[in-house]
Amino acid sequence: MSNKFYTVLQDKWKLGLTLAFYLTVLLFWGNTYSAHLSYQEQFQLFLFGADYWWERVAVPGGVADYVAEYLTQFYHSPSTGAFILAVLFVALQLLVWKLMKAQKTADMYYPLSFLPAILLWHFMCDENAMLAFVVALLLALLAACAYTDLKDKWTRVCFIVILLPLLYWIAGPVHFIFMGWVIVRELLNCMKQRNFFRAVSMIFGVGLLGLACPLLSSLWVQYPLYRLMGGIGYYRFPAAIPWIEIVIGLLLVILPFIAASLPQLKKKVFLYGVLQIAVIACGGYYFITAGCDMDKEEAMDYDRLVRNKQWVEIIKKAEQKSPASPFSVTCQNLALGMTGQLGDRMFEFYQNGTEGLLPEFQRDFTSPLPASEAYYYLGMINTAERFTFEAMEAIPNFRKSARCYQRLAETNLINGQYEVAAKYLRALRKTMFYKDWAEDAMTYLYNEDKINAHKEWGRLRQFCYKEDFLFSNREIDMMLGLLYMSNQQNRMAFEYLLGYVMQKRDLNRFMKYYPLGKNAGYDHIPRSYQEALVYMWTQKHKSFEGMPWSISAEVMRDVTDFARIYTSQQNAQQFLQQRYGGTYWYYLLFKQ
Repeated sequence: MSNKFYTVLQDKWKLGLTLAFYLTVLLFWGNTYSAHLSYQEQFQLFLFGADYWWERVAVPGGVADYVAEYLTQFYHSPSTGAFILAVLFVALQLLVWKLMKAQKTADMYYPLSFLPAILLWHFMCDENAMLAFVVALLLALLAACAYTDLKDKWTRVCFIVILLPLLYWIAGPVHFIFMGWVIVRELLNCMKQRNFFRAVSMIFGVGLLGLACPLLSSLWVQYPLYRLMGGIGYYRFPAAIPWIEIVIGLLLVILPFIAASLPQLKKKVFLYGVLQIAVIACGGYYFITAGCDMDKEEAMDYDRLVRNKQWVEIIKKAEQKSPASPFSVTCQNLALGMTGQLGDRMFEFYQNGTEGLLPEFQRDFTSPLPASEAYYYLGMINTAERFTFEAMEAIPNFRKSARCYQRLAETNLINGQYEVAAKYLRALRKTMFYKDWAEDAMTYLYNEDKINAHKEWGRLRQFCYKEDFLFSNREIDMMLGLLYMSNQQNRMAFEYLLGYVMQKRDLNRFMKYYPLGKNAGYDHIPRSYQEALVYMWTQKHKSFEGMPWSISAEVMRDVTDFARIYTSQQNAQQFLQQRYGGTYWYYLLFKQ
C-alpha cells in the first residue's frame, strides 16, 4: 500500500503542487484582495469596435494591452477576475517549467518554476500594475517555448528575424526576455561545441536586432524612447518603470539554465523536494504579504461598496473596524446618511473632521470619487459631475473610466443636458457589462416625465439648487444650508450641514442651524444633536430645568457622568474614552 502511494505521489506531486498554487491564487484574489480587482476594472473603458482596436494596436505592446483590457473588464465580477488571474499565473508557471525541462532540468526542481509567478504576484499587488505585463510575459514565454521545438539552424535564424520584431510590436519590450533567453541558450550551445565565432555572431546579431526594434519604432511612434524600452501599458504611471519588472525579466531569462545546472540527486530526493517547497512557500508568503497594502485594500473595498450602493454592508464593516483614512470615513458617513443614521451614530465611529464628510478636491484620480458620490446623493449634481470628470482626466495612463462615464451620463440626464449624456451612453453601449444599463438609460433622453418619475434621478432633480452660484470650499455650510432650504425633504443635506459645523466644533453655528430642521420629519432628536444641545445648555445653566428640547434621560445622565469624570479624574481621557468615546463630547474635547 505504501509503495503504491509512493508511486502515485511520484507521478502526481507536480500536478498537485500546481493545483494548490492555483487555489491559493484564486482565494487570495477572490477574497483577500478582491477590491483591487474592482479598482482596476473601473479605471478603464474597453470598447468593442474597430476604432478602439486600431487605437490600441497602433503602438508597441498594443495587442497585449488590448487582450489585457478585454480580460480586465471581467473584473466587474471579482470572482471571475480571480479565476482569470489564477489561470494566467498557472500558465506562466507551466511555461517556465517547459523551458526548464527543455534544458533537461531534473523533476525534483519543479518547485523552482514557481519563483517568477511569485515575483509577478508581488508586483500585481500594486494597484498600478497592469494586466498587460502579465499577458506580454506569457507571449514572450510562448515564443521561447516555440523556439525550443525548432531543430534546424536556419529555421531558428528565420524564426528570430521574423518573430523578434513581431513580438516587440504585439507584446512590447518583453521581447528582450525572449532575446536574452535565445542568446544565453545559443551561447551555451556554442561554448559546448567550441564555436566562438558563432557565439559572438549570435550575441551581436540577436542583440542588435532586439535593440533596433524600439529604436526604429521611435521614428514613427510618438512616445519617448524610455517608454518604448520600458513598456507603454505595463504600469499605470507612464514615467515609472518598477524595478521588479526588470527582476522578473532577468529571472525568466536565467532560471531555466540555472535550474538545469543543478545536480540530479539520487538520494533523499523526497526530503530535498519538501525542503524546496517549504522554503519557496514561506519565502513567497513573506514576499507577497510585503507587496500587499491592506489599508489601500480597505479603502478600495469601501469605495466598491459605495459604488454598488451597499450601504448596510458599509456600516457593518465599519462596526467591525472603524475606518481611519479620510477616503474610507467619507464612504462610512455617506452610508450613515443614506440609511438615515448620520445624526444618531456619526460619532460612534472615527471622525477626522470635515474631510470625512465632504473632502476638498485633490488632484488625483481616486480621492475625488467618494467625494463626488457624497455630492451626488446630496443633490449637488454639478459638483459631483466636476469631481467625477476631473478624476477621470487625472488617470495617469490617459485611459477613460467606465464608472466615471456612467456617473457623467447620470448627472447630465438629471441636468437635462441630453446631447452630452448621449455621448457617454453611446460609448457605454459598446461595452460588455454596461451595455444593458446604457440601452435603458437611452430611453430617458429628452423624456422629462420619465426622468422625473425615476426613483433616484427624479428625487435628485427635486433636491438640486434652483439658482446658480459659485462653489466655495470655504462656505460648505452655507451651500448645504441653501441646498436644504431649497427642498426641506432633503434630510441628508440637513444632517450634513449640522455634521459639518459639529466637526468644525462651531457650536454657535450649530445652534443657529438646528432650528431649520423642524420640517425635516424627525420623530426624535438624533443622539449627536442631543449631545451638542445639552452641552451648550450646561455651559450657561446649572440644571436641566427649562431646556426647550426633548433631551432623553439617558443623555442627561451620561453628560452628568461625563462632566463628573472630566472634572475629577486626573487621567480623565482614558476613562472617558472607554465609556464615552462614541459621543460628541469626547470628539469635542479630545479629538485632534
